[in-house]
Amino acid sequence: MKLNNTSRLTSALLLLFPLTLLTGCATQQKPQVEYRTIKQPVVSLPAELISPIDVPSVPNAMTFGNSVALNAELFGLLGQCNIDRAGIRQIEAPRQ
Repeated sequence: MKLNNTSRLTSALLLLFPLTLLTGCATQQKPQVEYRTIKQPVVSLPAELISPIDVPSVPNAMTFGNSVALNAELFGLLGQCNIDRAGIRQIEAPRQ
């Protein structure tokens, strides 16, 4: 009994698909990796960059004028924090 073209194709596909599944189970060769620890000199950060920033006190009876003054002081402190962070990034940049 001769197989027609469709059954030949089906037979070929049924033989090829398990073959591809079996090749997925093969062990993979992992490259040899050598790990080394490199010591870098520790650069201490200047004290003015890491010193705590004093938070202004909020008055109990807040008026509109007090809130404007408090906001201005907080924006100034935020600007100082950004300057400190930029200084720390500049010190950390050569390490990376």
